[in-house]
Amino acid sequence: MTAGTRPRDWQPLADHDPVPGDPDRLEQLGRKLRRTADELDRQVRHLKAAAELDSWDSDAGKEFREKAKKCRGRLEAAHKRYETVADAIGDRVVDHGPDYESNAAARPGGYATELHRAQRIAEIARQDAQQAEADRSAARKGLDALSGKSEEGDGKRHEAKLEDQAQAAAKSLGMARDKLRKAQGIRDAAARKARDAIDDVISDDALKDSFRDGFADFVEWAAGWTEAISKWAGIAALAVGWIPVIGQGLAGLLGGISMVATLINIACTAVQVAMGDESWTALATAAVGLLMMGAGKAMSKVSGRYAKGLLERMRRAKGGKQTARQGKRNRQKFNREAAVVQGLEEGDIARSIREPVTEIFTASTWKDAFKGGYRESAQVLRERGNGSLIRGAGKSLSLSDASVASDLKELKYLGQGLGDGYAVNELSRRASALNMAGSGITAGGLFLDEVS
Repeated sequence: MTAGTRPRDWQPLADHDPVPGDPDRLEQLGRKLRRTADELDRQVRHLKAAAELDSWDSDAGKEFREKAKKCRGRLEAAHKRYETVADAIGDRVVDHGPDYESNAAARPGGYATELHRAQRIAEIARQDAQQAEADRSAARKGLDALSGKSEEGDGKRHEAKLEDQAQAAAKSLGMARDKLRKAQGIRDAAARKARDAIDDVISDDALKDSFRDGFADFVEWAAGWTEAISKWAGIAALAVGWIPVIGQGLAGLLGGISMVATLINIACTAVQVAMGDESWTALATAAVGLLMMGAGKAMSKVSGRYAKGLLERMRRAKGGKQTARQGKRNRQKFNREAAVVQGLEEGDIARSIREPVTEIFTASTWKDAFKGGYRESAQVLRERGNGSLIRGAGKSLSLSDASVASDLKELKYLGQGLGDGYAVNELSRRASALNMAGSGITAGGLFLDEVS
């Protein structure tokens, strides 16, 4: 009886199958393991013959024989493992017959056979229990029918007979429960025996994981997690920079987390390269990704300097009173300066490459995100959205670098009231293009491993 055909009704012994499992599938697994063990045994014999070959008397032959001996040791360990597991599970299910006594007295075998034996006993216990329950129920109904009637003569004898039947049924039910416990004990003992045999064979052989293997697994795990953290924290840093007042602080915190994860990931990759588990290309890719983040910072500096240089003039032009001549002069200066994009200054490239790393050691990176300003941020968004926080957020949304995103949005917002004579749209397009290019390079560095 396989797991798919086992009874569903185990009342009154249990609510569900008390000895689940499929001996036939375990038998199939045991046969596969046995075939693998036999094949490994053949390969061990071949390697043994090659290792003992003396006719190839040269340095190459000696080296081959040494390596063959080492390889043979690992194959022998693998053969022992497969053979032990095949023995523990069993590659043949032995049937001890349909009765309880034969199964209860049988000698222990492999786990598949013992599970089959336990399930056979459990099935016998189920049938006995259900019959005993039916007998007890019938005796109780008979006793209920006699209740209040004459207790003389045949009635008295019939009542005594029914009580004896009820007691016998209760005793049979108890014996069925004992059989079920016997079945579960057989199953549990076989499971422990198989587990102990497998634990013993893998606890100290040539295939057991060494400290190096465990350390390599940890490094691989750490590299995977830090790669994911670096990537998504970096994207999140780009995604929150547009928020007025607090955006730069939040972006700094997320960017710091991303950079710490990036540095740990690079260190893990370097360790994997040293251990021979990764290629130099992987380490070079990680380093290029870090440099791309620095290059993105450099382009953001250009757009940031371009935007900041004109933002104050826009504020003055929109703020105070001015004569027509002053307004014309401000427009001319604004449009003249807006047409010129200043390039990188001396030291910008070096600072931009260092910044992603050095920023994680700056206190403001980790503190500014928790400072106040959330109410002020919401107020700015409402102003930009004409009273609607959601509309203001939609107008402010940007993937620009955090150091420039807020300034770009303010440029556009201030430009709405400056008239057509100001080159606001051209300024906004030019600064945004430069900044988005920088953000794109930064994002490319984060996802470089995905396309390499």
